[in-house]
Amino acid sequence: MSNKVLELTKAMVAIPSVNPQEKSAFESPYGEAQIAEFICNWLKKKNLDAQIQQVQPNRPNVIAFAPGQNKDKTLLLSGHMDTVDIQQMSIEPFDPQTKDNRLYGRGSCDTKGPLAALMLAFRDRVNAGSLPYNLAFLATCGEEYNTLGSSYYAKKTDTKPTSAIFAEPTNLKVVVAHKGIVRLLLTCFGKSAHSATPKLGANAIYTMNKAILAVKRFANKLTYNAEHPLLGTETLSLTTIKGGQQINIIPDKCQAELDWRTIPGHTPQQCLDQLQKAISEQLPQKKFKLELLLTYNPMQTEPSDPFIQALLDAVEKTTKSRQITSVPYGTDASPFTHLNIPMAIFGPGNPDKAHTADEFIEIEQLEKGLDAYKNFLNSNWTLK
Repeated sequence: MSNKVLELTKAMVAIPSVNPQEKSAFESPYGEAQIAEFICNWLKKKNLDAQIQQVQPNRPNVIAFAPGQNKDKTLLLSGHMDTVDIQQMSIEPFDPQTKDNRLYGRGSCDTKGPLAALMLAFRDRVNAGSLPYNLAFLATCGEEYNTLGSSYYAKKTDTKPTSAIFAEPTNLKVVVAHKGIVRLLLTCFGKSAHSATPKLGANAIYTMNKAILAVKRFANKLTYNAEHPLLGTETLSLTTIKGGQQINIIPDKCQAELDWRTIPGHTPQQCLDQLQKAISEQLPQKKFKLELLLTYNPMQTEPSDPFIQALLDAVEKTTKSRQITSVPYGTDASPFTHLNIPMAIFGPGNPDKAHTADEFIEIEQLEKGLDAYKNFLNSNWTLK
């Protein structure tokens, strides 16, 4: 078993699939087309009904579906194909190497290792036959930036899942909640003038300085709000700032990007309205504008849900432990939260090694992740 999951992970790590963000998906190492073709062909060779789902040019998903005895219920198994970028890596990103019982390479941990384990478990369960319910497989593009692939699938699929597992490195703990994300663009306005006559202009960077102080005070207050039992309090961070045209011009515009990690019950519009009010106490609204850039819904499933308990049972068979946890980041589960279905984030790998300069996954964890996925799929899945 170890050879199969290790070799499959190595094969996928060797295929560049960096999330292009704003870059071209047609320039190596960006885009997911090559790895999607590999995964689709691998599934087809295993007698599975797989196909490419085009999301954007050179940005596909891979989907596969196996009907069960009860066709009213569908378990979705999903993992993402894209990785973060490779700048400043201390190892060769696409030359998978094993050392000290670890597999090194970009995506080994996040999330080609977990995805490989999921693919093998899906293959074995479908080929074993007698599925109690429908079993769907989804390998997505674009998770690392804007959940591009999962959002597209959630809107387009005719077979809505009734439960779902998302493969991510979780140290073999079952994640039942994660924060949402609200990203905002703050623009402050001024009036351009020659820097030799600054009184004829209005410096937008100085205006932004006042706005930043208002944002900082507001962000500090968030930590005193009521805590979510699993996720704690919300956080708000100013992460980028850009202003000015050139050194001898008074800037007429300055922009900053904000990243807000939310808990269930707080909508993006509420976030926008509350922050806008806080900044307005320092600045007239004509001097600034606040816009939503991107939103991810927070995810939460009750730990007592039978689906979660069944997954914990499967994990316990492998690890002799059953641990529930939460994470502060978003995942591909976000686009499915409107379905109000039980979902879990689970997989092998230490999340602290994701996105790192020497990314790796412990081979023992990789093996145990496959075993846990197989244990769960060989149970009755406990779908509502």
